[in-house]
Amino acid sequence: MSAHVAARSEERRAAGTDATRERILHAAREVVARKGKRAATTREIAEVAGVNETTLFRHFGTKENLLYELVEYCCPSTSIDEFTISLRGTVESDLMTMGGFLMERLWNMRDMVRWSMVEDDYEANVYGSATWRPQNAVREALVAFMASRVERGELVGNPEDLAAVFGSMIFAHVMGRQKYPDVRFYADQEYGLRMYIHIFLNGARNK
Repeated sequence: MSAHVAARSEERRAAGTDATRERILHAAREVVARKGKRAATTREIAEVAGVNETTLFRHFGTKENLLYELVEYCCPSTSIDEFTISLRGTVESDLMTMGGFLMERLWNMRDMVRWSMVEDDYEANVYGSATWRPQNAVREALVAFMASRVERGELVGNPEDLAAVFGSMIFAHVMGRQKYPDVRFYADQEYGLRMYIHIFLNGARNK
């Protein structure tokens, strides 16, 4: 077999492996969304993915490893660069960029967030803080942004507290959007986000 043919064969095997892993991850997301991490079984995940359980274990080793990778697959830490690299404007515009990113991120993984809250004791015992690692990376980026603006004199306060307040607003909005989809404040993301930023920067009291 020529080197070229061997290389092409290896590429096909790698592509097949990647496709199988992605199919298993998609299936894991579907099962976890319906049942949660505790009740999700590798057997059902394999059935949904259209593979046998042995194949699942060959790719991921254990259920715990699969769920670790699922979290990173759903919300990769590397995607943080997508919004931090563009934070060069005013405080208002940068908060809009970060707020929009966080809203979409949390909305797209709301099923994972919901089960993480419901199964907090299970996650703490089995996974520790690993399932929130990507979100912690976002929080760290938010703290760093607040610290830079405090240092410039544009904001006042403890950067960690500021990040917690702003992040909590976004989190509450996503949960509200799910519960009250017909209320404009929640349905119109830009409208709600601009109000959060106004209150965050200026407060709501008539001075």
